[in-house]
Amino acid sequence: MHSERVGLLAEGVELGPLPLTVSEAANDRYWAGAGVEHPARQAGWLYPPMAANLTVLLVQTRLADPLLHTAQRLECHRGRRAPADLVVEGFVTRRFLKREREYMVVEAVVSLAGEEPLWTSVATFTPVAR
Repeated sequence: MHSERVGLLAEGVELGPLPLTVSEAANDRYWAGAGVEHPARQAGWLYPPMAANLTVLLVQTRLADPLLHTAQRLECHRGRRAPADLVVEGFVTRRFLKREREYMVVEAVVSLAGEEPLWTSVATFTPVAR
């Protein structure tokens, strides 16, 4: 285990639950922000890459220091139409040192309350250099 530094959490730290409601309008803003015109957008399906943003929000519930989001992997398990009441939960799966910088990896699961996951998001963060 690496020594603690400002801006990172220890391996195994649990995050959440973070409940969020995604309205139809908010979901459409995600699609629009990505510049995507797709039949799934017109049908009101939730925009899966929003899981990356939800992972950042989850981390920010525990850390106020600025972080760089350096990597992202997303697994989509199923779809859902907006509006939706989502719950984001996760934990720090790993800490590592690369080129004299410390990093943490967070795995977050986005689901509907009490249901199977919609998305699994794995994100890597490092503190902003001061």
